[in-house]
Amino acid sequence: MFTFADTPVKFLGLLLLFAWCTAWCGYELTRPQSGRQRVSNVLHLAMAVVMLLMVARPTWTMLVSVVPDAWLAIGFGLAGVWFIALSVQAFAGGERAAGWYSLGHAAMFGAMTWHLAAMAVMSAAMAGMGGHGEMGGGMGGGMAGPMDMGAWMAEQSRPGGTVWIIALIGLPFMTYLLVSSLHSAWLVTRPAAATHNCPCGPGCTCGTECACSATHRVAGQRTLVGPDGSAIAVADQPVAGMALTCHEVRPQGSTRYRLAHTADFAMNFGMFWMSTGLLVPLLPFFAALAF
Repeated sequence: MFTFADTPVKFLGLLLLFAWCTAWCGYELTRPQSGRQRVSNVLHLAMAVVMLLMVARPTWTMLVSVVPDAWLAIGFGLAGVWFIALSVQAFAGGERAAGWYSLGHAAMFGAMTWHLAAMAVMSAAMAGMGGHGEMGGGMGGGMAGPMDMGAWMAEQSRPGGTVWIIALIGLPFMTYLLVSSLHSAWLVTRPAAATHNCPCGPGCTCGTECACSATHRVAGQRTLVGPDGSAIAVADQPVAGMALTCHEVRPQGSTRYRLAHTADFAMNFGMFWMSTGLLVPLLPFFAALAF
């Protein structure tokens, strides 16, 4: 949770990134898709909404008063299992691209689970202090006497402490989020794919995209443009492997292609930026990213 007074750039930046994620995930649900894809897109929308609510303290407090953070962590952990299952199914069917795609989404949900679990641990520590900065129960790591939250954080940030272990577990997730966000930013800048005179009509690309783009879908059919310009209605056959991803095929460089990857960047980089504070015990310079 952040405040405009303490970290104005991070507060506004995260709000903008996650608001765009939420809007795009909502748009994805309006696109033609299979039931499997719809489940995946509902999970993406849920994560975008939760991340948006996590930015400001009032909205986060409202959310956890309805669904505790520990239950949110469990829910997103199960969502990660869903994407692992899709990945296994894709690899088993020889669809390597779809398999890596789903595995990447599983890693993203794993990062979300890790972040929420870390917040649940912090909440439990705060509750152990009775909400007044004094530690009660067994949260003091074996230290006698009351302890305020700052002292507890300092103690548990040492090697082997709870906060240090949280940072260690999160290191591979944070690496994935950063690399994935940079990859998405690169994809946004890729030039449009060369077009060819293929049966789908003008403006589409050959290959798998040719089977889906520049088509009109009505009642399970699509209309293709024949060599003589006539319309040909054929059965709407999905592209192999696409049912195991979250969206339709989008030609490289098309508007929806670029917008989709800006949303991917916003989701991954936003989660990375939001979580940098959790890695401070291992990487102290990350504290400078809160401004």
